[in-house]
Parts: sequence; C-alpha cells; structure tokens
Amino acid sequence: MNRIKSVNRVFLITVLLSIVGSVINTWIFEFTGNYFLILLMSQIILVIPSLIYLITQKVNVAQAIRFKKLKISNIILIIIFAYLITPLMNLINAISMLYVQNDTTDIMNNIVENNGFFLSLIMVAFVPCILEESVYRGIFFNEYSKVNVLKGVFLSGFLFGIIHGNLNQFSYAFAMGIVFALLIEATDSILATMIVHFFINGTSVVIMALYPKLFQFLETLYGPDKFNADELMKSMNSGILDDMTLGYVIQSYGITAVITTVLAFIVFKTIAKNSGRWEHLKSIFKRNNRGGVGYSQTDNYTVEGDISLQDSFYEIPQTKRKLITVSLITGIIICVTLMLVNEIFAPAVPEQNAENFYTVIRLFLF
Repeated sequence: MNRIKSVNRVFLITVLLSIVGSVINTWIFEFTGNYFLILLMSQIILVIPSLIYLITQKVNVAQAIRFKKLKISNIILIIIFAYLITPLMNLINAISMLYVQNDTTDIMNNIVENNGFFLSLIMVAFVPCILEESVYRGIFFNEYSKVNVLKGVFLSGFLFGIIHGNLNQFSYAFAMGIVFALLIEATDSILATMIVHFFINGTSVVIMALYPKLFQFLETLYGPDKFNADELMKSMNSGILDDMTLGYVIQSYGITAVITTVLAFIVFKTIAKNSGRWEHLKSIFKRNNRGGVGYSQTDNYTVEGDISLQDSFYEIPQTKRKLITVSLITGIIICVTLMLVNEIFAPAVPEQNAENFYTVIRLFLF
C-alpha cells in the first residue's frame, strides 16, 4: 500500500478522534476544572493512530522516526538554538494576538497552579516533545520527505499548525514545524527537535511557575498600591493585545527577533556542518534536486549514530507520487473549518460558558 496514502489516513483519523476527544474533554473539565487531564487525553488521541500505523507497517520504530544519537557539541548548540528562535516565535505570537484570541497562557497557568511544577513539566514539555515529534516529524515529515523533502517540510509544518485548532497557535506552530523539519534534515536525528521542543515548552512552564512568586515578592516589597500581583497576572492572561498596534508590536519584538534569528541561522549552519549534512541541506532548495530521501533496508542503522549520509539514506529522484490525497484534504478542511468557526463564534460565547477552548465544538454538537 502507498505509505503516503496511509500516513494521510492517519492524519484524518487523528482529526476525527480529536473531535470526539474534545467532547469528552468538556465533560472532564466540568468535573475537574483541570486542563492537565485534557492535555493528557489530547496526547493519547494523538499517538493512537500513529502507533497503529507503525505496528501495521511493521517497521523499525527508531529507524522510521530517525532516532539517532547526537554529538555532545551538537546537543549544546541545539539548546542554544532553541532559545535563539524563541523571540521569532514570540513575535509571530504577538502579531497574531492583535487579531485573534490566545488561550494558551491561561491554560498553562491553570495546569501549573493545579498540578505543581514537576508534573506540569512532564505533561507540557516532556510528553509532547516525545509524542508530537514522533508523529509530525517522525512519521509525517519522514514519509513526505521520501517524495519531496521541501514539500514535506512545509506540509508537515502546516499539519502541525492546523491540528492545534486555533489561529493563534497555528501561526507560530506552522513556523515552528518548518524549523523543526529543517533541523531534522540538518542533524539526521529526531532527537534534535525533541530537545528543542522540550526546552521551549519547559521554559514556558518555568516562567508560569515563577511569575506568581516573583509578582507576590514585588508586591510585598513595593506595596499593593504600586505593584498589584493579581492585576499583573490578569494582564498576562489577557488573550488579545487590545491596546497595542502592529507597529508597536514590531518595534517591541522585531529588533530582538531579527538579531536572534540571524544568530540562530549561524548556529543552525554549524549544527549541520558538524553533522556532515550542510551540502545535503543546501541541495534541498535547488530546483533540480528536490527528490526524496529514502531508507535502505540493507543499511546498518544504529542509535549510536555518526553514520554518513550514504550509510543512512539513499537519494531518490522526484517521483510521480503525490503528497495530496482525499484523506489529507478532508482532514485539512475539517481542521480549518473548526478553526475558523472557533475564531468567529468563540468571542460571542458568554465568558461563564467559555471555560475552555473546546466550547465551540461542544455548542455545535449539543
């Protein structure tokens, strides 16, 4: 069976299960008021179709998702890279917040407050960095890249964005998905994107855990009249930047984002050269050399890694196979429709009825 068709069916099934899961999650939230269990359910739903795919295809999981050892020097550079791309993601997030609602901060605050730091770190950073990367880069991107690497970069990033279900998260998740796919091509290892994903999400958990304590300390130090901790936390949880303009956001975030993005590219290039894949990476962007990268069944794949490109992959020419199938189009249409419905109708829902980001789906189903 054509693996592209199979992978696209996995995406469609994941989307359909997510809709069912969203209904279950509304009940979970009503009884617990805790987003932790909702996040847990979402991760379980994400991995089930992909796990079934790997079992039915009878492939070596480590080989299929390109799980390989990294050099210590590259691990350090990858961590630096994670923090250097963060200002760019913050800029994209801030621009989107001028126009659409952002529930992420409020949700993160709920998770940390109700579950503590370490449990939140595991659920928000560790679990997603393993499961989401294994699915979207390990399965989707790696299969798409066998047909056309560059198209696989953008398509896997797009799917990673729309599955988040709202325009705010789509904006930076799409960009992040593209960066992550390129990082895999630069290192030949999904471990690289797992590390970046963990540090980006983990830093958010650390910030959400420290901010209330910092604000309380400053309120005690300066007094509630000059420094009100509750008001500051409410302003952090505000979903839309009502009082800011596009120019102000670009002025506030843009310069830092440009500088750190340039530095991130330098680090990225160093990582690729350390991995012996810089020439391969450049070839992806050449019009006549955008074929896929296939796995050789006779090659010796080991987690110990430092295998040359010739030992790990064989270059294949552009094929007649298409990435777009009926299953993929159907899944995309469902995701985009729900995303737009959420943005159009969610602001009209009374606040007391809009306690989580699945409210709109619930209203349409009941």
